[in-house]
Amino acid sequence: MKYFSIFSLILLVSALSAVAQVQTADSSIAHPNRNALLHALGQPTFIWATNWYLLDQYWADISIKTLQNNIETGWVWDDDGFDVNQVGHPTQGAMVYTAARAQGLNYWQSLAYPTLASLIWELGMENESPSVNDMITTPTSGVAFGEIMHRMSVLTLGEKRIKPVWRQVLSGVINPGGYGLNRIIFGTSIHQNYRYEPTPVLAGISLGAGPGFEDDSPENKTPRRFARINIVYGNPFSKHKNFKPFDNFMFVAIINVGREDYVGEIYASGMVFRFHQSETRRHRATLGIFQNYDFMNNDDYKVSSSSIGPGMMHDFEITPKLSFRTQLATSFIFMGSAGDTSDEIPEEGSGERDYHFGPGFSGKIMTKVNWAERGDLYFRLKRYFIYVMGDDEIEGFENINILNVGFQARLLKSYSLGGEYGKIGRSVTYLDESWRDTLQTGSIYRFYVHYHITETLFKNL
Repeated sequence: MKYFSIFSLILLVSALSAVAQVQTADSSIAHPNRNALLHALGQPTFIWATNWYLLDQYWADISIKTLQNNIETGWVWDDDGFDVNQVGHPTQGAMVYTAARAQGLNYWQSLAYPTLASLIWELGMENESPSVNDMITTPTSGVAFGEIMHRMSVLTLGEKRIKPVWRQVLSGVINPGGYGLNRIIFGTSIHQNYRYEPTPVLAGISLGAGPGFEDDSPENKTPRRFARINIVYGNPFSKHKNFKPFDNFMFVAIINVGREDYVGEIYASGMVFRFHQSETRRHRATLGIFQNYDFMNNDDYKVSSSSIGPGMMHDFEITPKLSFRTQLATSFIFMGSAGDTSDEIPEEGSGERDYHFGPGFSGKIMTKVNWAERGDLYFRLKRYFIYVMGDDEIEGFENINILNVGFQARLLKSYSLGGEYGKIGRSVTYLDESWRDTLQTGSIYRFYVHYHITETLFKNL
């Protein structure tokens, strides 16, 4: 895979961060932009060198003429696999972004570096025409993904001046491009760039399985085993005035076990601006702008998006222990993709894709009834509307609707049982009457055991 070296780098950096004891001057504090720029130049160079000298990849055979040829050829929509484009490139962007954040730069100051690294990669680090979809996806999705990695690594390090080794190792695993690599280079001096702030966090890990059905077929598919991590960071109804991007975010990742598409789902959504916050005796509400990165690749649906837009959250206290929360949001999709829900994947290098690219819009509504210390019930509906671009033969629209209904019941202090039903509907409307409109549906059931890691890792730091 083209970005196999990224994940190799993650493992290498995480391991080395545990034993690195290099002590240097605080150059990361004195020259943060210089060091962030070096990361933006060095990361694409490292990935290229790994693929050319170690993995012998044909696309890494470049020269000075590559830059000229790529500029003359112009930008195209590439045919790389769904995982490569929608997970590999955001990971690449996140690694550069977190490296800038590790230098002490803030959210806004760090935005330029993954954009620069992506431009360098597309124009000069592969002998294929530069990809317009990658140029958009790498920085936009990478920033959302990367800011969450940065925040969680800071929280994991904790506020104590002396950082326990196990916390440093875990922080390097969470944030290899930021904390892990910079810890190796700058030693413990890098800790001065991490400002710990006490933050409420709800986090947990789920393990479970469940059957799935395609096109409403009664045939039972092989049980899908999965591991899921979910994080809710910060209080969206907080009254503090010095609000910074991603002071509140939600993150969910599902890893499939025993399946070829092991990265099943990623949802990342953080508040970038907060316009309004109000609170009465029973009502709390907040209005803001949210940046989102969504990725789903299962047998039942294949869709991803990088987007930004307004959203509202409202919390109503029915009783001191029973509350009802509603969230509404709509977003402009910078770059989205959606495709065939079947297992028929084109061969690599065939020049075919089983998904479409394009900008569009998305909407979300979620309601949750929470019974303190007992559990919750929730309903979530998400819709993606993506205009098909980059295809000379097809013009049309992708419409994807995803419905999830579930529950979680607390059995012990740190353990819960949960269940979820998911329904997917995908329709493609072609503007050319010679193409037939398509409709696909599918559903999935999940049952799981949930461990509340908030009770251990993030308590009494």
